[in-house]
Amino acid sequence: MKSILIIFFASILFISCKNRSEDQIKSDNFELVELGDGIYGCVHKFGGKAICNAGIVDNGKETLIFDSFLSPAVAEELLIVVQKMNLSPVKYVVNSHFHNDHIRGNQVFSKDVKIISTTGTRELIEEEEPLQIAYEKENAPARLFYYDSLYNSFVGDKQSREYKQILMWRPYYETLSNSHIEVKTQLPNVFVDSTLYLNGPNRKIQLISKGEGHTPSDLVMYLPDDRILFTGDLIFNKCHPYVAHGDISKWKAWLYFMNSLEVSTILPGHGQIGSKELIDQMMDYLVNLQSSAKDLVKNKVSIENPENFLIPDKYKDYWFDRFYEYNLRFAYESLNTEKMK
Repeated sequence: MKSILIIFFASILFISCKNRSEDQIKSDNFELVELGDGIYGCVHKFGGKAICNAGIVDNGKETLIFDSFLSPAVAEELLIVVQKMNLSPVKYVVNSHFHNDHIRGNQVFSKDVKIISTTGTRELIEEEEPLQIAYEKENAPARLFYYDSLYNSFVGDKQSREYKQILMWRPYYETLSNSHIEVKTQLPNVFVDSTLYLNGPNRKIQLISKGEGHTPSDLVMYLPDDRILFTGDLIFNKCHPYVAHGDISKWKAWLYFMNSLEVSTILPGHGQIGSKELIDQMMDYLVNLQSSAKDLVKNKVSIENPENFLIPDKYKDYWFDRFYEYNLRFAYESLNTEKMK
């Protein structure tokens, strides 16, 4: 099966005959962006099945993959990309946190590849993945049917936000609908709960954990000499994050830490590559969320009325807009819990 997948994905990749720095690799699932010599961001495309962003870093003797996508088949494609670019052998895969879109490609890597996470993330994957896959088996097909219907009947502007929303969610639910068949959960086997250095002759790599933030346990990758930061879902760019699995105050502490680093380029967990300004953008979102929740509590506003969860104008163009109500409810309930304590 693996050899069939490799042949299939090799057929959809186009590699130019120019030198490696000018290679153009085309994929329906992600855009490959060169961030430096031997450093790449793989940015999810609308209509693709990568879902999250991933990173590729060659330190001169070994290559590290940061997050492994939702679809194992797309992770196979990522492996082909590494092989075609003649990078060092893949020796490490990093899981920034436990969410399925960042870990399910783990299974395509050979047994001699070490999978790195925090101890907490490993425990969460082991506990949550069987439950998540069972839930998807029962519920994802109906959501896929809904988005399939929208896709097949759409007759409007295919550059519109409405159509892009369909392209965003349809492949997500298609992948989830097959998860109980395709996914063989591969658990991390190397752990970092502070800092792990994976330096090579070409560059320094730091894996850093400071505990809870977006989830109960998060991990980032920092290239100090290249001034590049891979953040996982601690940073979303122009997308609503999913807040309810973490702690907003501790998430903000993570962002303060990131702001202390020398950074020029950030690969977020979702959205386009950006500069250090993405840290402030994420901080602004969390601060605004807490402020809105405080206003609801102060004014004793009912959280049962959907009109009280309208998205602020500054975030109306963000993707994943369905998350905003969940996020504000979580912030509201967190404040009430603190008040009771």
